[in-house]
Amino acid sequence: MNVLIVDDNASAAELLQELIVLQDHTARCAFTAREAIETFDSEHFDVALVDLTLPDRPGTEVARHLRQTAQDRPLMLVAISGYGVGDAAGAQAAPLFDHYLQKPIDFDALDRI
Repeated sequence: MNVLIVDDNASAAELLQELIVLQDHTARCAFTAREAIETFDSEHFDVALVDLTLPDRPGTEVARHLRQTAQDRPLMLVAISGYGVGDAAGAQAAPLFDHYLQKPIDFDALDRI
């Protein structure tokens, strides 16, 4: 499985990348919306973990682009955010994603999905 991790917190993204690689998957990090879109457009990903609050665009815009670009190709989108699903930002974003994980990420929960 190839995973794209989109988070402006480089330390958190890189730690998550290491954990995913330890599970025998491949993973790439992008730290801005622009970088995420460019990376996604140049490589096939099965899963994208997208932070909702990025410095250059909201994670919801990234999610919309990834869905449109993937078209018929299977893609699991997972929102990662400090906001809970009950918060306004989380509730608004939740329908765009297959799953929603609140930070700090529970790796066991991520592993289950």
